[in-house]
Amino acid sequence: LPQLNAVRIPDGVEDLGVRRRLLNEFGIEIGAGLGALAGKIWRIGLMGASSHPDSVARVLEALAVALGRKL
Repeated sequence: LPQLNAVRIPDGVEDLGVRRRLLNEFGIEIGAGLGALAGKIWRIGLMGASSHPDSVARVLEALAVALGRKL
């Protein structure tokens, strides 16, 4: 799907910890990888009302915070 982005999880990053932080602190839910990709990718969907530049920026900023990085 073009609306679904598969993002490789950086080495040393805990998949579940980042996803929980995004949900608990920012209200952003991203999907885990499935099958052979479990623990290797995140599935980030920006569809419908979320497919707006401001929503994309919000997700990127929250992800940077959750990863302990600055944009």
